[in-house]
Amino acid sequence: MFRARVIAAALGAAVAFERPQPSLADEGPQALGARAGVEWLSSMRDAMIRLNYRGLVAYLKDDKVNSMEFVHGMSNGVEHERLTSLNSPMREIVRDGDLVRFFFPETKSVMTERVPTNRSFLVDLPESFVGLCDYYAFLVGGQEYVAQRRAQTIEIVPVDDYRYGRKVWIDTESRLPLRFELLDENNRPIEQMVFTSLEVSGEAAGRDMAPALASDTYSEQSSKREIIPIETMGWSLDSVPVGFRISGYSRVQHPPLKHPIEHILLSDGLSSVSIYVDELKEEPFLEKLKKIGAVNAYTRKIDGFVVTVMGEVPPKTVHVIANGIRYQKSNK
Repeated sequence: MFRARVIAAALGAAVAFERPQPSLADEGPQALGARAGVEWLSSMRDAMIRLNYRGLVAYLKDDKVNSMEFVHGMSNGVEHERLTSLNSPMREIVRDGDLVRFFFPETKSVMTERVPTNRSFLVDLPESFVGLCDYYAFLVGGQEYVAQRRAQTIEIVPVDDYRYGRKVWIDTESRLPLRFELLDENNRPIEQMVFTSLEVSGEAAGRDMAPALASDTYSEQSSKREIIPIETMGWSLDSVPVGFRISGYSRVQHPPLKHPIEHILLSDGLSSVSIYVDELKEEPFLEKLKKIGAVNAYTRKIDGFVVTVMGEVPPKTVHVIANGIRYQKSNK
């Protein structure tokens, strides 16, 4: 969800929204293929963190193409990223470790947020692939050229229709991702990212990491998050697809909201779903399913609360989860 929010911000949308070790004892072709696919993805994730690189990125969403400049660097053990839109609406997102700043020139405002340090702007992969073979197949495909670089294709195919698939083109030299596609339940791309040019440098990015849109005249707002013990949660989730588990529970307040709302995060290790719980307002309310790019969201009323389930997953997934949420009054 973090990557989805970053891309949404860059394109001008509003910013707010342990399993057992898989057995590979049977070293048949399928198991060996999965292991090779995971090895490619693990090396890609490592390269994304430790290398200094920059390039121009084309991002395709809702039949529109947006151009961005992406810069990445590692300095004194701290990871830095800068993503700048090159066409209207102008946006810039800068990450220094776990601190992310969203710059909005039109309103002369900047919003700050703390995030896990391993969450990349472009391709979000887990730290470990342990257990993921239960829910996805990792297939090694052929090689193609992207941005005049030879790339190895890796397909991530879900075993059911509750998750989206992915396809990644990995630079055979640097192991950086050159192209990424998020695939819907019919195996059609719904979001695409592709480097049109890429430069890998042995030198630190230095001043290139500073936000170009920074200004003393910008007003600053901060996103706030309070972590809450999961065992105190006053909600039961009765119809969560197999593999998805609660990985976080908190109260969050994203500007321009004036009050905090509950946030339950579900994850299978690769795909994630967010559940937001807010107080029911007096205005008329309509239960509905909404789609924003690759993000599907379903909102319903439950015992005086507005509950929204959203994520980069099929509509079926958010609908099933939302209809299985129950309010446990005795726990509140």
